[in-house]
Amino acid sequence: MKHIRYIQILSLALSLLPLSSIAQDCVDYHLIGDCMMDRQKSFKIYSQSKSVYMSLLDTVELNIVFYGQKDYMLSFCTHRKMYPIHFVLIDQSTNQVLYDNAIDKYIESIGIGFDMTKPLVIKIDVLSRRADEEEIENYYGCMGLLIQYKNYGRKKVNLQMQ
Repeated sequence: MKHIRYIQILSLALSLLPLSSIAQDCVDYHLIGDCMMDRQKSFKIYSQSKSVYMSLLDTVELNIVFYGQKDYMLSFCTHRKMYPIHFVLIDQSTNQVLYDNAIDKYIESIGIGFDMTKPLVIKIDVLSRRADEEEIENYYGCMGLLIQYKNYGRKKVNLQMQ
């Protein structure tokens, strides 16, 4: 009788575990994955860095606000079967494509900066050139975006008096 009670308690405890604890945890992948290879000591890690769990057929859109007067480094990383990573930077206010890494042979890191605050959509998909047909349909993995920033260097301001 005691054994049945223990089994019931164990079953209840396992059913209360969140599914995310069973699935692969990607929350901090941008801090432990290959993204950290591009870590610049003069830059700070931006709090809007993200990691997502995705399939090889997914397209992810991230809304990120880039504040003015800062330089940013964006570094993308994932599992080797998911490379190369394709990303596009889109201006939220105009829907204009500002950059597509396809023109640079799917480069994984880019530096950008804005004089004024600019919200962007970062559209990401993985091309998975090392995966076979079955893996493309069934494989899921982590994709990380490490964003680093630093303030612009001091600029001289020319004041004109009239």
